[in-house]
Amino acid sequence: MALTLEQKIAEAQANLARLKDKARSEDTRQKIIVGAAVISQALRSSSLAGRLLAILEAEPLRDHDKKAVADLIERLKSKAAEESNHGTS
Repeated sequence: MALTLEQKIAEAQANLARLKDKARSEDTRQKIIVGAAVISQALRSSSLAGRLLAILEAEPLRDHDKKAVADLIERLKSKAAEESNHGTS
């Protein structure tokens, strides 16, 4: 049985929605992987910690996002402070 034009349109829209979902999922996965790598390095490097803090401070974060990264920001501040402590000794 041949599909009607409306059925073909609905099928194409469903396929498009699946592709968009897949693209969003891949984008999110990339962000998670890159973010994890950057955070890991920043927690080992006081200069990178400082740069990441500057990026986060420049980024307009929503209140609930700020709360979600508050602990990380404190750890980054602590790591970034190591550079200034070593520089003044």
